[in-house]
Amino acid sequence: MATDCLRSYLRKGRWEYGKEYFRDGVLILPFVHPAAYSEETKNFKIRKDDVFMSSFPRAGTHLTCELIQSVLNFGSTRELWDQQIHDRLQFLQASKEVILGTAPSIEDPGSNPLPRAEAAQSPRLFFNHMSYEFVPNDVKRGKCKVIITHRNPKSTYLSWFYLFRDGFKGMFDWDSPLTWEDFSAAMLTGETKDMPGFCGTWFDFYKQWWENRTPNMFFLNYEALMKDAPKVIMELAKFLEKDLNEDQVETISQHIKFDNLKKSPGFGEAFARLEVLGKGAAPHMRKGKIDDWKNVFTVAQSEQFDKLFKEKMKDTCFPEPIYE
Repeated sequence: MATDCLRSYLRKGRWEYGKEYFRDGVLILPFVHPAAYSEETKNFKIRKDDVFMSSFPRAGTHLTCELIQSVLNFGSTRELWDQQIHDRLQFLQASKEVILGTAPSIEDPGSNPLPRAEAAQSPRLFFNHMSYEFVPNDVKRGKCKVIITHRNPKSTYLSWFYLFRDGFKGMFDWDSPLTWEDFSAAMLTGETKDMPGFCGTWFDFYKQWWENRTPNMFFLNYEALMKDAPKVIMELAKFLEKDLNEDQVETISQHIKFDNLKKSPGFGEAFARLEVLGKGAAPHMRKGKIDDWKNVFTVAQSEQFDKLFKEKMKDTCFPEPIYE
């Protein structure tokens, strides 16, 4: 079982270095634009009415964005249904060509995404997988509202595995498809160097944001949303300073249900062209379940991960994951 199978087979990944959390470097996927880790992003101007959303990949990122826009629109979801979600969002880590699948290859980062984001009309909604270390300074200064979505790490990593195996195969030199055994071996080290992506490990990402949390940040739990959508919607609306009535909350609750979003032209096929670019087929929406991890993790892997979680998140007071 190879713990280095992800990084050693990644053809054009690159290392980015931080000054605090990532002094030893973090391995970034090749389609992620270098500008995202530069002073240009650090100095990117944030507006007061922006909303900056960040999450570890596969934690419910796009669902959260759909929810945010539904709340900002006071439950009016018609235009969200029809308009492609990436036309409504700003992504600082990858170009529009990559997201829409028009780049020459999955290893080509395309054009700098920052000018497009800068020119976008207000109010802007940013979605990212940016760790705290690399976000714009204005975000750290509390210039806008920040929403961090977290999902239990077992489900998150399982969904990340499927995207690596089925959607990103064009970036790796694998003789045979990536196995869960190899992916989980890298995952269970808990080491930043073993997990290529956007932001290191699940632990790297959430520890940074949690340790730097401020009143202008809202931590949205994916499982809580699945279990009691109206409650979470009301909490989010309060944070965003939007007064919703019961009918609006119910409309949003129905809109963000997995089966409904899967039918949405603007949401359900969000990554259709990116899948072709990546020479794979990893559905943007897989199952949307809380406990699908139980069908893949062995008992030993689950127990080992629980031990790793306690070690990595010790003394942080980060909310306990909801696994079922």
